[in-house]
This record gives sequence, structure tokens and C-alpha cells, in this order.
Amino acid sequence: MTLSSLGWDDFFAKSFEPLSRCDLVPARVALEHKHAYELLSAQGELTAACTGKLLHAAVSRGDLPAVGDWVAVRLRAGEAQGNIHAVLPRKTKFSRAAAGETGIEQIVSTNIDTVFLVTALDQNFNLRRIERYLTIAWASGAQPVVLL
Repeated sequence: MTLSSLGWDDFFAKSFEPLSRCDLVPARVALEHKHAYELLSAQGELTAACTGKLLHAAVSRGDLPAVGDWVAVRLRAGEAQGNIHAVLPRKTKFSRAAAGETGIEQIVSTNIDTVFLVTALDQNFNLRRIERYLTIAWASGAQPVVLL
């Protein structure tokens, strides 16, 4: 597994430069659990948690890692585990309002280039729903593709 095969490019490399001197390595968030993350890196698959400093500095949930984010991780010696110290800037962000009355932003995925909107041509077909999804996809910065 290489960083470029995971989507690493010059944008992320430039953002990571100041962190590379701090004994941190880049990794991409593959899965998010309540308090832990599964990451993909050049070293393979890792499990990590955010540092207390990162959690304390986060103003909102959107400041914490989400699926697709690139993060700076300090690996634990001899383990496939680490601590997330920073979230790199995002290129795109696919989000929605969280369920309930709070209206808090819920990030679904970040740093994606293409969003596939899939719907069947049966009784469930709804043009207004496709329009809503297209609006969200365009707002994310990703390129939407409608598959019928």
C-alpha cells in the first residue's frame, strides 16, 4: 500500500510538511468508531485515537477526523496503533445536517473526487430526491454522477 494509491497528492504533501519534522506520519481515515479510527498508511492498517490536545482544540465535531481525512499520526513502537495529532486541510467535504433538532453538521466523507448518486427506475424513483442529492454533491466540491 502506498500513499499515492490512497489518494495522497501534492496538496496533502504540502500541508503535511510542517508536521513531518515532528516524528509524525500521514495516514487516511478509513473507518470511524465512537472514540477510535481505523487508518490506512504506508505502514499498513492502523488503529488510532485523537490526542487530548486535538480533542480540546476542536471547536466542533467538524474539526475532528472524518472518513476520508488525512491525519498526522505518531505511531506507537512495535504496535499497529497510534495517536492522531492533526487533521490535514480538506479538499472536499460531503456533509448533511445531523438528525434531530440541533442542526449540527454531520460529515459523511471528505476528500472525495466523485459522488455516485444511484437510484432505481421503479416506484421509488423520485426526481426531487435526486435534485436534493445533486445539490449536496455540488456543495461538497465533488463531481456528481447520476446512475439510473
